[in-house]
Amino acid sequence: MTHDSTPHASASGAANQAGSFHIYPKPPKTFIEQAGIMASRGMDIRDTEDAASWLSDVNYYRASGYWLTFKHGDTFMPGTSLDDIQSVYGLDSELRLWLWTAISRIEIKARTSFAYHLSMATGSAMAYENPVYFKNRSSHEGAMKAIEKERDRAYDEGVPCVRHNMDTYHMLPLWAVVEITSMGMISRMYGNLSDAARYPDGRTVRDAIAGDFDISPVHLQSWLRHLTYVRNLCAHHRRVYNRMMTTLPKLLDSDKAVLNTKHGGSSKRVFTSIVIIMRIFQRAWPDDWPGMARRLAKVIDSHPGVSLSPMGFPGDWKKIIGVDRDGNHDLEEETPRD
Repeated sequence: MTHDSTPHASASGAANQAGSFHIYPKPPKTFIEQAGIMASRGMDIRDTEDAASWLSDVNYYRASGYWLTFKHGDTFMPGTSLDDIQSVYGLDSELRLWLWTAISRIEIKARTSFAYHLSMATGSAMAYENPVYFKNRSSHEGAMKAIEKERDRAYDEGVPCVRHNMDTYHMLPLWAVVEITSMGMISRMYGNLSDAARYPDGRTVRDAIAGDFDISPVHLQSWLRHLTYVRNLCAHHRRVYNRMMTTLPKLLDSDKAVLNTKHGGSSKRVFTSIVIIMRIFQRAWPDDWPGMARRLAKVIDSHPGVSLSPMGFPGDWKKIIGVDRDGNHDLEEETPRD
């Protein structure tokens, strides 16, 4: 009698046809049961119904990212309460809104500057289509395909500037393109600009755009790439508290000392993103940074029990961003220039 040694899927589907067995996730838990798990692991929960209601708003596994710093192994450190976790969650939510607001202004200026200088320097509304103005042809081809896809989608959605230009000219000028492409696309196209994209006086488009931000092209390219990453975290409601950033910016020499990177400090935390935003505002909109700094300080100060070290905040963070201990802006602080 022959023996079939090939594993077969059970009635529960525990094995696939290739013969490998799966371990399926645990059965789903009610919000009350989820709150019970938290309590069983040492979290102080005063009202199980309230905890379940909060979990129904935020999702257990989203919430779990905010209690990582409160756990030792599988249990919570003594004295950890649900209030502690909710405070961290609240700070993270408010900080993401602050970051979104700040980066939005930078993004819009980058879009505007890119369209203005590339079109003005070349005298062409369609300069973005010309591969001679870009260093990497393959990257440029990919960008054109992505722009075409976004153009068609915007046309189908009835976006006025797209409908008007495509119906009238059958082409989409650069100043309309930057309104439908992502910040990531603008960042990549800026980084791909070649020296052939230049004004008649010899100034390159890459330098001209960087000049609008009063920073070197190398730094601007790095900062736009980093802030695109942070912007996307905010857009998708991803946690920034206790996150190690994977797309890091090139730092000014002065900021390497500020962030203490030479002595064990980390540039992978969100405070580095805040410093980059500060440097851009100090150069592009110096009169507006004091208000932004005060709003940031207000966000942080409204959660006094939350540890700032998981976000890379140094002890003198208020001095660095230019506010005093009471949250007022220090108008005498000099704007650094590198």
